[in-house]
Amino acid sequence: MTSQNSGVSNFASNGTGTASGSGSISSSQNENTSPLWNYVTKLEKKGAIGGTWNFRCNICGETHSGSYTRVKAHLLQISGGGVAICKKVTQSQKFEMMKLLEEWEKKKREGASREVLLPSQSQTRVVVESSSKKMKSNISPISKSFNMNVRAQLDEEIARMFYTDGLPFNLARNPHYQRAFTFAATHDIAGYVPHGYNKLRTSLLLQEKSNVDKLLQPIKATWQEKGVTIVCDGWSDPTRNPLIN
Repeated sequence: MTSQNSGVSNFASNGTGTASGSGSISSSQNENTSPLWNYVTKLEKKGAIGGTWNFRCNICGETHSGSYTRVKAHLLQISGGGVAICKKVTQSQKFEMMKLLEEWEKKKREGASREVLLPSQSQTRVVVESSSKKMKSNISPISKSFNMNVRAQLDEEIARMFYTDGLPFNLARNPHYQRAFTFAATHDIAGYVPHGYNKLRTSLLLQEKSNVDKLLQPIKATWQEKGVTIVCDGWSDPTRNPLIN
């Protein structure tokens, strides 16, 4: 089953027309054009190959060393990026950088390899039905009322999202996956465009962390009165049963 899934994923990803073998070169070149470099001053390049620099932040004035990844982590205050975050960047500056970065990411995706659209079974049915009066007359009233062709096309697009990126099929059981499409189908949000890679890993992630912290506040409020014990994975009770499964 694993080999079949990977085969489907490889076939689907090849169907998008994405070129392979040039990722490392184009990635380095693209990173050098990021608008975030305008917020730092390059001091000295480290090594003849690669994108590692000694750079000075134009906002806080601190000097650091690293590649574009550390520049982004420093400016956007992403912890765990191997570099100290910028403590002087304001929310407006951070919002401006994130907006510029999203626009740059969008242009980079559009300028990459052209996507080859795979044929849709629902679209094929529409063509056949419209070219034949006999077929057109046999369209079920139920199919018309429930817009079955559009539903089938949406099913195909969702399935290809899984296939082309090798997503585990178990993701379809996630209640938030179901809730997201249900919400979109039952609300009038014409023109809505799903958020990009950068927003997902920065502002939305910070927002969700804040939501979790708020949910934990009632529990944390009892710690001073009742105490708290931090338990690590791997600990067991006197009968050697795991405390955390």
